[in-house]
Amino acid sequence: MTQTKKRAYYSVLFATVLMLTAVLALIPSARPAYADVTYGNTYANVAAVQARLATLGYYKSGVDGKWGSGTLSAVKRFQSDNGLKADGIVGSGTASKLKVKLPVSGGISYGKTDFNVGAVQARLKTYGYYTGTVDGAWGNGTLSAVLKYQSDRGMTVDGVVGPGTASKLGLTLSTTAKSGNITKGKTAENIKKVQTALKNAGYYKSTVDGVWGKRTMLAVLHFQSDNGLTVDGVVGSGTENKLGINLSSGGSTGTGTASNISDSDLNLLARCVYGESRGEPYNGQVAVAAVVLNRVKSSKFPNTIYGVIYQRGAFTAVSDGQINLTPNQSAYNAARDALNGWDPTGGCLYYYNPATATSSWIWSLTVHIKIGKHNFAL
Repeated sequence: MTQTKKRAYYSVLFATVLMLTAVLALIPSARPAYADVTYGNTYANVAAVQARLATLGYYKSGVDGKWGSGTLSAVKRFQSDNGLKADGIVGSGTASKLKVKLPVSGGISYGKTDFNVGAVQARLKTYGYYTGTVDGAWGNGTLSAVLKYQSDRGMTVDGVVGPGTASKLGLTLSTTAKSGNITKGKTAENIKKVQTALKNAGYYKSTVDGVWGKRTMLAVLHFQSDNGLTVDGVVGSGTENKLGINLSSGGSTGTGTASNISDSDLNLLARCVYGESRGEPYNGQVAVAAVVLNRVKSSKFPNTIYGVIYQRGAFTAVSDGQINLTPNQSAYNAARDALNGWDPTGGCLYYYNPATATSSWIWSLTVHIKIGKHNFAL
């Protein structure tokens, strides 16, 4: 091949490549077999789409938050029936037609406290939307149940239990931590009666120990929901009657009950809780109060709340003056729960923040439980 012919050959080849490139650029790129939610295929977003499609009769499988062929087909059918491009992609137009508020995060506008989450789970379980355990822990199962409930009730599907959803559920949720109660007193005798009745009815799975705690409160919430009672975690006359028990009024004697504690001691204990553990999880606040009370009972420490808290060098809040701050309601609730026998630490006498502890001695203690930022030890 002559040099002239070579140049002509390569010129034609180059021109052909350019032409093919231009043609290919005009061809739309193929979407993947499994399209998606333009806001992201997160569990929450996909579950919300599935919930609406299920309510509208397009989706027959479980709301599991997983994008697959069943979800894709349901989206395409919905789009086709509603004059949308049937591409299986859930963009703003499809989301608007579905009445789904994307992206979905889910939650409780009053706060994901044990009480609020437990009350929501209890109601959704009564209505058949939630199949898990009423454990007070927000997770995908709870979120899916909220989404499906909102969808079936014609509400905005956002996964958030706000005033509207709470009202539909028949709940009064709280922005402050709540731990339930017994109107006649959280004595060990009364608590054991409540726990035994709940255990016999299948709501309480733990040991009947006479200690009011998270599991007892959640069991009460679940029982109240199933029995058409106000879901408040409080064992009043209505709940007492439904449980078929007779509780005694009045508290028992001793430091471990709130019924006979002086206002000044309760206030001091709440100030200690607030100064030492505000910002910590609620059970961590109860744990701090429990440590104070465990010291009162121990022969190693002073035998009064005042003596324990003001023992030299015992609490940072005393040293830096935070003991004089005004406690919030959560601190008072935690102090009362500890006085009524709730001890999340299981008898610990010490606690410390491992990130800030400076004492070499504290590291020699055996850590029994970690709650929030604190290690609790003996």
